[in-house]
Amino acid sequence: MIKINLLGVAPSPAKMPSAGGPPATIVTQAVMFLGAVIICFGVVGVIYKIWSSQQDRLAEALRKEKIRQTDLAAVKAQNERYNKMEDDLKARINTIKELDANRVGPVEMMTTLGDVVNKTNDVYLSSMAPVGDRFELKGQSGSVNSMANFLADLKNSGSFSDVQLVDFYEDDVQDQVTYKFTVKCQFTPSAKATSPAAGGTSTGGPGTGQSGRPEGPQGGSSQPAGQRRGL
Repeated sequence: MIKINLLGVAPSPAKMPSAGGPPATIVTQAVMFLGAVIICFGVVGVIYKIWSSQQDRLAEALRKEKIRQTDLAAVKAQNERYNKMEDDLKARINTIKELDANRVGPVEMMTTLGDVVNKTNDVYLSSMAPVGDRFELKGQSGSVNSMANFLADLKNSGSFSDVQLVDFYEDDVQDQVTYKFTVKCQFTPSAKATSPAAGGTSTGGPGTGQSGRPEGPQGGSSQPAGQRRGL
């Protein structure tokens, strides 16, 4: 609908809005900045909380590991004590076995030697002593044949080896003829027990012939009594 002004007066201009407030863009930027700061603080707080929680867990795990390390150190010390006790027991057992072997060895040697001597009628032993890794027998016999048989029985016994006649001579005492001798040999126990007189070989010293008879007078021992003559 068309309006016509009949008064001829121009209408008053419309009122413009006042310019007292800030532009809308500045307010928006301030709000956005404030929101960004709040978000940043929130993110930092969340990250700090997560890190703090992880640090607490790591500290607790470290405390548990230290406790476990202390327990393992105690177990290790106890294990070392047990190992030392085991070594001591093994050493004692080995010592007992060695002593037992040294005890059984001479007993077996004396028994075997007694059996050999009992096979002859006029062979008598006066002494027996270890010499190095062998042992030395001293005695007397009533005849050359009995002495030869004694040496043969030692060799054939299976326990005596490397039998060597060191000295053999005639000794006349009160019109009685006897033959003094010194024999060195090696003894091998049947139970493989090491005796003080067992094992090893000896150099020097004459042996006997293949027939078991002595090959002749040997050695440099002095004549204890009576007249000494070579056989």
